[in-house]
Amino acid sequence: MIRSDDIIILHGWNLSGSRFSPLAKVLGASGYRVFAPDLPGFGSEPPPSKPWHVVDYAEFLKVYVDRHKILRPVIIGHSFGGRVALKFSQLYPASVRSLILTGTPGFSPIPTKKLMFFLIISKLGGMLFALPVINLLADRARRFLYYIAGAREFLRAEGAMRQTFKYIVQDDLVTAMEAVRVPCLLVWGEFDVTVPLVIGRRMAEVIPKAQLKVIPEEDHGVPFKNPNLFTSYIVDFLRS
Repeated sequence: MIRSDDIIILHGWNLSGSRFSPLAKVLGASGYRVFAPDLPGFGSEPPPSKPWHVVDYAEFLKVYVDRHKILRPVIIGHSFGGRVALKFSQLYPASVRSLILTGTPGFSPIPTKKLMFFLIISKLGGMLFALPVINLLADRARRFLYYIAGAREFLRAEGAMRQTFKYIVQDDLVTAMEAVRVPCLLVWGEFDVTVPLVIGRRMAEVIPKAQLKVIPEEDHGVPFKNPNLFTSYIVDFLRS
């Protein structure tokens, strides 16, 4: 029987811990002590002074866990937060009781061709906007250029977070997935278009003994849009 009094919820990109307050409340009513920290660059946490990789977010989580004296928590990772959870589990396997990943891009979150197009566009854009005349229209033109590349999340990022986003989408987590040695539940909304169900199915093949549960007629936001339903899957897993 897997049982932990402590659960950490890691939010997705451009979200914050407060977005998961409804889920934390429902889990709390089920007897768990729940933590939902803001990751650096989101919510109340200031962005890092220099661009970060997934490993840097994992190290931030280790400091958070130690500071709050959280012993072997269950980690729920939504989207980008799931990538952080996977890296943390790889680095500190003895500090994790189990993993619950939902809508997590375990592989590249965008197709390889689209990723290469995005990286080329961003590189050319950096060179182009260095020209004095073009720089006058830099912000509007830059946003249009990245819109063409289909990188909405990158478009919204500022400062070090823009390079951080590029690092995040390129960091390879296959080794981290293969290294998982704790019980792992993958929970996917049937109609998730942000990180399609096919990604969840592929991850279930890579992560040892992972369970995949598909929530009918739900999308990428199921953890905070339907916290009661989502919690039912979590509790069933933790109490099995």
